[in-house]
Amino acid sequence: MAESVPSKKELFQHVAAPSGIEVDRGVALKACALCGGKSVRRLYMQAHFPVVRCCKCGLIYADEHFRDADLQAFYSGDYYQRAYVCHPKEIDRKIANGYVAAFDRIDRHMRGGSLLDFGSARGTFLSELVKRGYTQRWRCEGIDINPDEVAMGRAAGLDLRCARLEESGIAPGTYDAVTAFSVVEHLQDPIGILRGLRDVLRPGGRILVHVPSGECLIVRAALLASKLFGQRTRGFTDSVFHEEHLYYFTPRTLTEAFELAGLRPIGFGFEPSYLETHPTSPLVALGAYGLRGLSFLTRRQTMLFGIAERVG
Repeated sequence: MAESVPSKKELFQHVAAPSGIEVDRGVALKACALCGGKSVRRLYMQAHFPVVRCCKCGLIYADEHFRDADLQAFYSGDYYQRAYVCHPKEIDRKIANGYVAAFDRIDRHMRGGSLLDFGSARGTFLSELVKRGYTQRWRCEGIDINPDEVAMGRAAGLDLRCARLEESGIAPGTYDAVTAFSVVEHLQDPIGILRGLRDVLRPGGRILVHVPSGECLIVRAALLASKLFGQRTRGFTDSVFHEEHLYYFTPRTLTEAFELAGLRPIGFGFEPSYLETHPTSPLVALGAYGLRGLSFLTRRQTMLFGIAERVG
């Protein structure tokens, strides 16, 4: 029998919002990561913290106050079993197929070299690169803070290290390319992490970042549903505003993040989410494929990717 994995609700049951979070809804307790401002417009109230939009730069973020221990507990054990509990078997491999397609945007412009997958978990993306022969031209490594996920990847023969980036000991200029798939939005200091990833790139090296879009159709639908129906659509709206998602980007705010980190933006694009490409049931598929089509037509797809380059 598979080992039981504590749910997100169980892990976050002791999380408490600061007492002053409701004093003035137009003022965040957590400063914007891009501009340092605290003047905000509240968009949605999660179980513990509000999701807000910075009035100065437009960054959407959670005015969260998780302790390091809260997040460390969440990113431990079998992460995929916890985070994708309602999704089909081998969802990690299905998602990795999309990541390989995204990586091709870097691969087609480079001749290979050394690659670091930041937030690699068990290394499913790297495993797909191995299967498809990319390792003939790329030396692939991964880094993650989850010891259980890293152990799974190492057991499969992947080159993974368990460490925080700032404590990893990776020498500056080590890699030709860095990927960060669905990880930057989970971090409390995204600019600091992007700076760290810039440092491990060689001059001319490229980074591919994959994050939720703050302008996507499903976010707009969730905000409208919350406004019109309140608690009656809570299940849907909470599934859109994941409590572990601390940031939602747009091409403009991701450009600012890259530039603050010392990276030169090269290009941006949008993709459907894993729910739109791998729905959990035939009934969900009807809505998912409809959302996917409408999002494509309106250019408001769920996931945003950005590519940037280290200059100097």
